[in-house]
Amino acid sequence: MSGQPALDELQWRAPEWIQVFGLRTDNVLEYFAQSPFYDRSSNNQVLKMQSQYNAPVMQPQEVVQALSTMRGIEFAIAMAQPASALWIIRKQDRISPSEAVPLATYYVINENIYMAPSVYSIISSRMLAGVRGLREALVLASDKLPKFTPTLGYSYYPNTQEDEENAKERIQEQMMTRALAIAGRFELEPVYLDMPKKEAQAQQTQHLHGLQKAPGQGGVQNGQKHDSGAVTTASTKRRRRKEK
Repeated sequence: MSGQPALDELQWRAPEWIQVFGLRTDNVLEYFAQSPFYDRSSNNQVLKMQSQYNAPVMQPQEVVQALSTMRGIEFAIAMAQPASALWIIRKQDRISPSEAVPLATYYVINENIYMAPSVYSIISSRMLAGVRGLREALVLASDKLPKFTPTLGYSYYPNTQEDEENAKERIQEQMMTRALAIAGRFELEPVYLDMPKKEAQAQQTQHLHGLQKAPGQGGVQNGQKHDSGAVTTASTKRRRRKEK
């Protein structure tokens, strides 16, 4: 039984029976009794067994009247449209002559018999289809959503190779900008800021000291300022004297 499909997933027909008896409102229940949807313990089967030896066959109205006096499971025609080859058969639990509880509904359409699905199966199927569509939509949308990392921040997945290259360039630019911004936050101490100025002053002092000479060589003494023009003139005179 576990290997058989569910009744609401089954389609049944008997063309050979139709060829022999045809399909009408007065024999549609008999045709339905050949299908796996029929319950052999129903009141319809009880009436059939009781009246099979009677000379006159019970008419549909007589069957309906006899079923109304019984209690239990029965099958009745809920709607008939012979012109459209459509009949609706209802399985119900007869409680009183005027009250019956519906249990299942079946359709006879163009010689095919179907079981109508329950409200629970319809709602569960619709909800499952909706959840599946929502899950697929979220999977597609996740590829377009930004991704966050502590080092790079938000980034987007590229769609093409060109977009991937552009994304890499943007990431490198962002990294350089962040590195420069972080480096600019660190302030140097005043001692390090004054070092270039002090080095320049030291070089200038060494240059001046190199130009100054000892006292016996015409150097500047007693804190006098160095005069480059005077030094040049004195050296020129000495050279001329030696030449003479």
